[in-house]
Amino acid sequence: MEPLKTVKTLCFAGVLIGQLISTTVIAGEHCPGYDPARKEVFWGDLHVHSGYSLDAWGYGTANTPREAYAFARGGVMSLPGGQQISLRRPLDFMAVTDHAEWFNLMYACSDPLWSDHSYCRTLIEKNAPETGTEVFQEYVLPTVTEASPSATPLCTTDPVQCSRAHQEQWRRIQRQANQANDPCAFTTFIAFEWSATPNFSHNHRNVIFAGDRVSADALDYLRYPTPQALWHELARQCRPENDCDVLAIPHNTNMGDGKSFDVEVESPDDLALRAKYERLVEIHQEKGSSECLPEFGKTDEDCNFEIILTLNSRPTPAADFSQREWERMRGSYVRRLLLRGLSAYATSSDEVGQEAKNPLQLGIIGSTDNHAGSAGFVDEETWQGSVFGFGDFDRTMTRRSWNPGGLVAVWAEENTRSSLFAALKRREVYGTSGPRIRVRMAASAKRLRCEEAIPEHSIAMGGTLRSSEESPYFLVHAQYDRNPLTQIQIIKGQYRENKMLEEVAHVWQRQEGALDACVTWQDGDFDPDAPAFWYARVLEAPTPRWSAYHCRAAGRCDDYSMTNVSIQERAWTSPIWYLPKS
Repeated sequence: MEPLKTVKTLCFAGVLIGQLISTTVIAGEHCPGYDPARKEVFWGDLHVHSGYSLDAWGYGTANTPREAYAFARGGVMSLPGGQQISLRRPLDFMAVTDHAEWFNLMYACSDPLWSDHSYCRTLIEKNAPETGTEVFQEYVLPTVTEASPSATPLCTTDPVQCSRAHQEQWRRIQRQANQANDPCAFTTFIAFEWSATPNFSHNHRNVIFAGDRVSADALDYLRYPTPQALWHELARQCRPENDCDVLAIPHNTNMGDGKSFDVEVESPDDLALRAKYERLVEIHQEKGSSECLPEFGKTDEDCNFEIILTLNSRPTPAADFSQREWERMRGSYVRRLLLRGLSAYATSSDEVGQEAKNPLQLGIIGSTDNHAGSAGFVDEETWQGSVFGFGDFDRTMTRRSWNPGGLVAVWAEENTRSSLFAALKRREVYGTSGPRIRVRMAASAKRLRCEEAIPEHSIAMGGTLRSSEESPYFLVHAQYDRNPLTQIQIIKGQYRENKMLEEVAHVWQRQEGALDACVTWQDGDFDPDAPAFWYARVLEAPTPRWSAYHCRAAGRCDDYSMTNVSIQERAWTSPIWYLPKS
């Protein structure tokens, strides 16, 4: 163990020296070249796990948050299977979101305490890709599927030590994030994941803090077993008068079985807290895309992208769902959530004396949910598969429905915590399935033209149009990353005549592809009395999926179905809303 501790000490010194240097460089109020009237796009990953997460450690990940931040800046990283990797293009920002449920366990059983408690034995002896499933079954499943501290016997034996270990781990995570933060060059956010998985349904949230003022405790599912409990405790521990601000970002809603978004029956206080903290949703990550599902019994190629159908986290064919199960699952996919928000808004606006609010006015991001600490490692041709299969082709192909995950793009004035977090809060963000497609979307009551600059009076993605009798105009401008663009679509949802309606408008298409595409479009079916949203989806030309690269290299594409295939990578903008009674 001692050589590892020596390396970590040296890394700490290097990061600290780098931070002191950068602080000297940016002694002024803003970054060099700052212009409040000009925004740039910054690329990041807000969902990354290090070896401090039990489900990452169990499969051999030993990389710390500090090492994950170094990788995101362009450093070399070793994977559990022995591969050496680095990013082709470093990130601008990131957050390590280790699972709060295991802060105490990881601190006590592994680095730095290495407890000899019998409960720690399997965790220490079996943490490798080949035997990680034993760790997962003995430790991971009991703790995140049961909202009970007794699920961790170590904490039952010595609750005082367990509480102390939890706090020390939280402080250690904060230190590493703050030490890696390099304003104007690379931004880090202090964060953790709240990992509610009742009956194996993923109802997880990534909790991202604006700055170095954070909650005194990292809130976990064992003690705060509902989203409502999480929000109320965040409201108590993270207060504006203490310069603390925070967001809670749902992810993997495709595996949530429709749970934890019951806006139709929540109290006004809970709806207000939901709207305050849950301003974003993660639409794409390694465990699938969460954009949309068709109605029960129907097919819809529009929604058929990196779909993983599960029931209580178990892979389930579409034919095995009952209509009730399907529609409930569909209810927590992003497009349906946005529609449910419109319905809740319309219903609340009909109640006398109650201000109309949309409790699901969600911006859209992507991230990886990477469990090797390798933030932003999303290129299809270089991805090594999920952490469960590192170093072995057959193990990797058992998770072939997974994918490298996505990225979040933020339009902000500068690369600092304050500027990026403000953009996240106002939802001027978008997500991609991996490529760095550059996208702007704007709306206006006046005609917008591609050949002209976007006017100041227009509404950017994430914003809200004012009440209007005129049909709004939309402008979408997209620029390619490494592959040509072939389609721009605008997805519209509206709540009209007590119905949730959705449609896809194909506003630009070029089969041969283009490197730069701009389109203006007017909604010819606009109803000034119907709340609505619009978001853009930009598609690339088809390219090989990661599984195709792997099976071709191994000469084994015939051994596994649906591996030698192509996909159309894409970007999704945050919606622009029309809320007529707000």
